[in-house]
Amino acid sequence: MERAELVRNLVALGEIMAQVGQGKSIHSRHFSQQIAEQLEETVRTEVAKNGWFNESNVRCAFFEASAWLTEVKLTRFIEGQPFYKFRKGLGLILAGNVPLVGFHDFLCGLMMGCRLKIKMSSDDNRLLPILVKALRELNRDFENIVDLNPLKLTEYDAIIGTGTNTALLHFRSFFKEVPHLLRGNRTSIAVLTGNESDQDLEDLGKDIFLYFGRGCRNVTHLVVPKDYSMEGFFRSILPFEDVLQNKKYGNNYEYHRAIFLLSQQSLLDNGFILLKESSELHPPLAMLYFHTYTDRSEVDTYLKNHEDQIQCIIGKDYSPFGSAQKPNLNDFADNRNTLNWLTRVLN
Repeated sequence: MERAELVRNLVALGEIMAQVGQGKSIHSRHFSQQIAEQLEETVRTEVAKNGWFNESNVRCAFFEASAWLTEVKLTRFIEGQPFYKFRKGLGLILAGNVPLVGFHDFLCGLMMGCRLKIKMSSDDNRLLPILVKALRELNRDFENIVDLNPLKLTEYDAIIGTGTNTALLHFRSFFKEVPHLLRGNRTSIAVLTGNESDQDLEDLGKDIFLYFGRGCRNVTHLVVPKDYSMEGFFRSILPFEDVLQNKKYGNNYEYHRAIFLLSQQSLLDNGFILLKESSELHPPLAMLYFHTYTDRSEVDTYLKNHEDQIQCIIGKDYSPFGSAQKPNLNDFADNRNTLNWLTRVLN
């Protein structure tokens, strides 16, 4: 398969992913009705397999990923990069914290012309397979290009792995003789000035609550001016109070609320999310950390000191409010260009 044909196949896949993401009936001349029905059924029932993956979030993940799959974007994305014609093997170890979280790595490997050996998380092992099944129906070459959940990872020239910091220690040891790109725990923050509109703060709610706050691109820490009032923030995020209806999220909220109340720690609580003043990152689920600043230089210093833990920054002088979970095709995880890395280690 040449790259031009690969791009055409991915564009066709993007069309049905967009339809799924928008909740529309799938109509495509490229795929059978059986694939369409199986894809829709998988999306609708995923929450029964993983309580964090409700239908709305799964459709959102499909729609955002589909935005990458246009001929113009894919062609520009890969411009100047080699194409290995599937003579190189790439092992992928995927996380499962949000739906299709490993799709970008999957896409990068394909666009570079790598045979993919993919170990999926048990938390997200149905969404990518149905997309691969659709690609195989479109082009049988994908049967030899993509190997999902092999019993053992073999025949790879490089590894990309995502997991907890603890898992990364094992990955580094196991793959020490192989070129590897490993990603651990990161999170995202928002820098507020106090001049945000109600709409800005509501959009910030999307950055916080989409996927129940479980992604590395979800905002979990606020940097706010000294004496900042949270009243406007709490009022603006009220449209997201239904997150509490998710049993898993609700259990986390109630548990951490009880723990902090019993320990008599100071908290702000609006009934569906907790705020605790702390300069640390990575709060428990259903909680935000925040800390204050008096001078912009303090913000710059904080960001610099924590840059290896921050995935993205939201704010008026940074990425727009509401954009955290809408990465562009060139927004690489950990700000490391996956294509350039593959070119360097595979040549």
